[in-house]
Amino acid sequence: MKKNYPVSTENKQAEYELLKASAIDWTLVRLPLIEQTDERFDTNVSLEDCLGDKISATDLADFFIEQLYDKTFIGKSLFLSNV
Repeated sequence: MKKNYPVSTENKQAEYELLKASAIDWTLVRLPLIEQTDERFDTNVSLEDCLGDKISATDLADFFIEQLYDKTFIGKSLFLSNV
């Protein structure tokens, strides 16, 4: 990513540093291509790497709604994708 997209990678790192230094509860979700579909698929959450090349809009929305009540990923930066 750094080699192919140096500016966006640098911006994402700056975004992360701002969140990390803040006093708010935050979760940074990094995504592959968002597929505009209401189909559901198995999802993968990783703190290491993005393991898929897309995520359905429905699965993404459901994940965000779950995060309103689930504190598992507070203060973390994760990758979310369909398997």
